[in-house]
Amino acid sequence: MDPAADATGAVAVHVPEGTSVVAAANLLEDVLLRFPGVESVALVVDGRRVALTSRSFLTRVFATPIGDRGTGDGDGGTLPGASTRYVALRYACAEPGCAGEAYAAYHDDRFCPACPLCGLPMELVR
Repeated sequence: MDPAADATGAVAVHVPEGTSVVAAANLLEDVLLRFPGVESVALVVDGRRVALTSRSFLTRVFATPIGDRGTGDGDGGTLPGASTRYVALRYACAEPGCAGEAYAAYHDDRFCPACPLCGLPMELVR
């Protein structure tokens, strides 16, 4: 967690209750890798903000840019069974002129994230 991260500028990354720390960390890394304009992220578990961090903080702490992998870091292979690796889904506010955005580990049409700026339901960006 980054104590200096800007909470007001952070994009929300939603995960369901019970998501492992490793899966949540992988999802945050995926958001930072795929969306270079994102600087700070807030991890939201079942609608509760539980952590706040930033790209610059993670780069400082781990002394390597986000996404750089070295020998022994794994090749992304998977084992049989249920997936433990999430891919970040991007949501954008449907309200014209609103710049609200959020990210999630899963999609359920019944429970789309609410816009952090105006509170309206967001739409999955494909």
